[in-house]
Amino acid sequence: MSIDTIIPDDHLRAESIPTGTAHELLENGARPTTPAGDNLLLDYVRTVAAGYAAVATATGGRTHTVEGLGLHMADAGSASPFGNQAHLTRPLAEHETAALCDELAHFFGAGDGGAYLLFSPFPTPDLFPHGFGLGGHPPFMVRPAGGTAPMVGGLQLVEVRTPAVLADFERTIVEAYPAPEVAPFGMHARLFCDGLLDSAWRLLVGYLDGESVATAGAFVGERVVAVEAVSTRSEVRGRGYGAALTAAAALAAPELPAALVSSDPGRGVYEGLGFLAVCRFTLWVGQR
Repeated sequence: MSIDTIIPDDHLRAESIPTGTAHELLENGARPTTPAGDNLLLDYVRTVAAGYAAVATATGGRTHTVEGLGLHMADAGSASPFGNQAHLTRPLAEHETAALCDELAHFFGAGDGGAYLLFSPFPTPDLFPHGFGLGGHPPFMVRPAGGTAPMVGGLQLVEVRTPAVLADFERTIVEAYPAPEVAPFGMHARLFCDGLLDSAWRLLVGYLDGESVATAGAFVGERVVAVEAVSTRSEVRGRGYGAALTAAAALAAPELPAALVSSDPGRGVYEGLGFLAVCRFTLWVGQR
């Protein structure tokens, strides 16, 4: 049998294998029907997609899921691409590229805001011809459940529970990450709105001498904690503040593993906290 006659997985049904009366698609770990807990990668993508859907909803933004493509989209209408995200929960075939790009263009094109991001835990078809820019292949990292968070002298960790501390959280991200598209803080629509105070997001601010210097956040899912929004002001980097906030966020639900998508420069910090590199995502940047 030649390569071009191999049956695609989505068309390979259980009845093609002599297993009695089974008549369902074989499980591949990346279907809409794949149960939670089947694999940590899918659990993470579903969790982080839900997290940014909550962010978009809190801002009055929009969400949409295309089950046939495993595509989850959340648009906060932010000037920052980090507020406008799409996540793939299954691999795409080359012939599905046009459908993917059409769905992204239709959804994000229907709203105002800046660029948007497409995260895929799998290699994707080439999206350059469709107007996308390659954002890179950041490492996906996992830390087992449990563990401890390092203590750093002089740093006060405060969980966000009030609008005032939430404002400190976002101001620090804007200035420390940095996020120039939404700077200066207060001149653009908020991304982390008060509606998140009673959500599954657990947001932390690190204060030094009364000034906010670092942040980290966690969206707590059913099976995994998705760590996000890690930032440290440039003038205090290298002192362990970002690591302390990250570890504390990872322990938002200590009975669950934690996972994040790192940058290559930040990978060593996360490895020092017990995170293990598993694979690399593919990140594309789209324009409205």
